[in-house]
Amino acid sequence: MSLLRRTLSVVLVSLPLVLPAAAQDQEPERIPFADGELTITETPDFEKVLAFDGRELARDYFAFFERIADVGGTDVAFFYIGPGGNACAPSVGMVWKPEDGDVTLEMTAADCMTPPPAISELAVFFIPQLLPGTVADVTRWAPGEGFGLQGRIVYAPQPGTSWSTFDAASIGHPLDIFRNADIHAAAEDLLGDGMGTVAAGLGTAGEPEIASDGKLVARGCVPHACGISDSVVVVDPEEQTIYFAQKEDDRTRYWPDLAEWPEAVSALVPSDF
Repeated sequence: MSLLRRTLSVVLVSLPLVLPAAAQDQEPERIPFADGELTITETPDFEKVLAFDGRELARDYFAFFERIADVGGTDVAFFYIGPGGNACAPSVGMVWKPEDGDVTLEMTAADCMTPPPAISELAVFFIPQLLPGTVADVTRWAPGEGFGLQGRIVYAPQPGTSWSTFDAASIGHPLDIFRNADIHAAAEDLLGDGMGTVAAGLGTAGEPEIASDGKLVARGCVPHACGISDSVVVVDPEEQTIYFAQKEDDRTRYWPDLAEWPEAVSALVPSDF
């Protein structure tokens, strides 16, 4: 259950006589569309219901109207719909009306990974954000055509970058280090096919720290799995070397092998690794 759902459950139990009535009194959001009206209405249990002229199209704990756009000559209303919760992207819903049919809704997968839509004159493209070491599909959608594979993309560092251009002070998130071509190449040599997994362990993270000797150190975790699947990276710009550790349940893996880590680098790893 998401944090939002848990919080709302507590509120409903605590104030059963007040909040449901307040929810019922709320005016629905109204969007004129296809000679009718799209509405978003909140129910007494705080779900949001998307409907067209009173006919329900979808319901969830989060529903947000984005805009109406012309896609291939057809008006399409875009919505974000999902269960809410920390670090969980909502699905994208496209509402449109076929020439000889009823207003209909098509949605992206409910997997918390939906990228924002890139809307063109002919189609809508969903281009995922890539982690280092990963390949992902680009999908497209168009009225009457549905979803289809448009192509495949792979993560790549910024051309022209190197150890000589690396500035630890400019790194705002640990994943930013992979934008440097030399560091990306070093990480690929160390991690091989596991680079995407280790990088995912840096996904939820704060700003890296810089040690007194200039080494960059950062810790992160896989979204929704903090404390279970965590990664650490240490970048030594002076020696032009990089070190990774990843904690998985009750074991920790190191790249390179821990015996090859200098003492000054090992001292930067959190004690729970």
